[in-house]
Amino acid sequence: MTDLKLNLKKIDPVRYALIIGLLMALMTFVIITIAMLFGSLFGPMLQATESDTSGFGMILGGGFIMLLIVPVVYFIFGFIFGFIATTVLNFILKKTGGLPLHFEKTEITTLQNQ
Repeated sequence: MTDLKLNLKKIDPVRYALIIGLLMALMTFVIITIAMLFGSLFGPMLQATESDTSGFGMILGGGFIMLLIVPVVYFIFGFIFGFIATTVLNFILKKTGGLPLHFEKTEITTLQNQ
């Protein structure tokens, strides 16, 4: 097959920052949801002990507020730092002449060809 050589000169910072922010928010939402499921499973065992903090989780809605706020915060920070990182990358790409990328052209097989 033939090789395709391209040179990466610039990445759109806003689109990249949006992708990073959304991925961070989605991963945080999934992790907090799993943590809440395990917390609801083992929570009654913790409340059975004589602890002063047994009702502390209900102050903020039992974690549901955290399920909404933390992904938004992670999106904001992911967007900001993704934008900064892409801007720095674009500066480096501009100074170094780009990033050479090598692709190999392969044949696409479909179900009808098999």
